[in-house]
Amino acid sequence: MDRKKKVKLLGEHFGVKPKYLGAPSFAYEIETPKEIYTIDREGRIMIPAGEEIEFEELIAGPEESLSYELEIPMDGHSGRSLRNIVNMIYSRQPLIKKALNIEENIVEEDLVIKINEADIKSIDSLERAMKDIDDLDHPGIKFNFQDKTIIFKHTGTEAATWLFALINKNAKAQKRALAKVKATDNEKYTFRTWLTRLGMVGDEYKEIRKELLQNLSGNSAFRKPGESYE
Repeated sequence: MDRKKKVKLLGEHFGVKPKYLGAPSFAYEIETPKEIYTIDREGRIMIPAGEEIEFEELIAGPEESLSYELEIPMDGHSGRSLRNIVNMIYSRQPLIKKALNIEENIVEEDLVIKINEADIKSIDSLERAMKDIDDLDHPGIKFNFQDKTIIFKHTGTEAATWLFALINKNAKAQKRALAKVKATDNEKYTFRTWLTRLGMVGDEYKEIRKELLQNLSGNSAFRKPGESYE
């Protein structure tokens, strides 16, 4: 099988668009929430750890876009950055729920209040703060402190998977995310600008942004109704 065919099939399998890297490597890159695969000039599939992965092994595995849960290692996180995830989701929860067409909350207000009142620094301190918190207070996300992973639910689409993956990434970079829900009279514009801040920019995210905005009201291009380029 030639390289172009291999790249095309892998892109379809993972539900993502392969990225051509150009000179000097002339390789293709396929980035999923769990791994980055590089297909070199010889058609070899490599991961950042330097290991070569067999094409048949990847194709035989489950399609990631069909997964209903996204499990991410806590690597690089502190207790504060994990709290950032909760606060980021809570502050945009009405729009996230509408974008993903889900009824239940991802996190409840009781959880948000408790972990923001606690002195959170390390992951252990967050675990202690959440010790007496019921799972019903965070039905859409789970912190597995034993396995050191974060499990996001409601990820039955590629768009949802990327949304939570970018929330996780940005939570590590932010010093403090506030759990403050702001009202908006233009859902599409508000959510689009937030997606941009998360890093969902460029043509590679075009279809994902479109999917996430389709259930929202308003105009994604203009903040105020009636505005135009003229």
